[in-house]
Amino acid sequence: MPLLRLLIFYVTAVVLVASAALWAIFEYNLLPFNNARAVVSEAVASEPTSSTTLRSSQVRRRDAGTPAIIEHDLTGRRFKSSPLPLSLPIDCEPGVDCWVFNFVDLDPGKGRRDFACGQMSYDTHKGTDFALSHFGRINDLVPVRAAASGRVLGSRDGMKDISVRVIGRAAIKGKECGNGVRIDHGGGWHTQYCHMKRGTVLVGSGDLVRAGDRIGAVGLSGLTEFPHLHLTVEKDGEVIDPFIGLSGGEECDVGAAPLWRGEVLDKLRYLSGIPYNIGFAGHVPKVEEVRAGKLDGTSLSASSKALVFWAEIAGLRPKDVVATRFYGPDGGLLAEKEQTIDKHKIRIWTAVGKKSSTSWPTGVYRGEVTVQRKTPSGLKQSRREARLDVY
Repeated sequence: MPLLRLLIFYVTAVVLVASAALWAIFEYNLLPFNNARAVVSEAVASEPTSSTTLRSSQVRRRDAGTPAIIEHDLTGRRFKSSPLPLSLPIDCEPGVDCWVFNFVDLDPGKGRRDFACGQMSYDTHKGTDFALSHFGRINDLVPVRAAASGRVLGSRDGMKDISVRVIGRAAIKGKECGNGVRIDHGGGWHTQYCHMKRGTVLVGSGDLVRAGDRIGAVGLSGLTEFPHLHLTVEKDGEVIDPFIGLSGGEECDVGAAPLWRGEVLDKLRYLSGIPYNIGFAGHVPKVEEVRAGKLDGTSLSASSKALVFWAEIAGLRPKDVVATRFYGPDGGLLAEKEQTIDKHKIRIWTAVGKKSSTSWPTGVYRGEVTVQRKTPSGLKQSRREARLDVY
């Protein structure tokens, strides 16, 4: 009898262990053939089309926590209620694939000053500019959304997507907003959305919209040199900076009652020193090529005479130190450039590279750009990198 009990106990234990094992296998996807299939899929996806193909991978790699210098820590901050809670007016991830390049100009004179006492603005600028990395992203049809509910007062569509540098100011006189929409939110509040892509404006005069409704897509129409959404907020005809609101607050800081909803304000905290557009080329590119998006997905021959890492950076201040470096597969430094910024810059571009009279060694090449800034609270840094696989 004791032997029978022992046997029953043994069988029960085996069944329980086996059941637990099966549960773990399915719960955590531990089946060997699933893993093998995943490895094969990765191998097929990364296999070069030829042994001399140079391919760009992870060019838009995000380095968590360092893609920009954060000016304000909003942790634990409490704000008064917004009289017009604003949602994000563009369908993107601020600080990742879109950036605020220009804020409302608060300088009453001929200079420029943003709410953080920086100069990410230009004289008489009346809105907030949400920028995309380059012209090519216009084709992504990045949605523009109503920041708050209201009634459409008017809209315009049909203007070409072309830089004012090309078409000239005279061609867009009186239509500087380009393709746009103006919305009445009641109580004297209005918002205006400018520079949308031709043929994407979805609303017209009299239409009712809710916060978050799609009203168009980001473009390059009107008085603009780069693809972005310009948002103007007004109260009784007066421009209001949505980062400050109506209640004022401490100088050089977010206001006591900013208009942005809390979750949006957290994403839109003041960023500067932003390496927003990076990549590789087989030559020292012209800035027009970079900003047109012509270098995205560039494929280079292993026998290319040069490899060049380039970067565009926005929101620089005097004494910022910008370092651009290019590393080989062995981790060795192939080229570098360091420059100290002498005055406020809305954006700059930089490039470093190396020539070769022979084939490039196989492996992973890496480009890195950093911005260092001395602040009263210590040294701050932004950093971004791109990689290029050589097979």
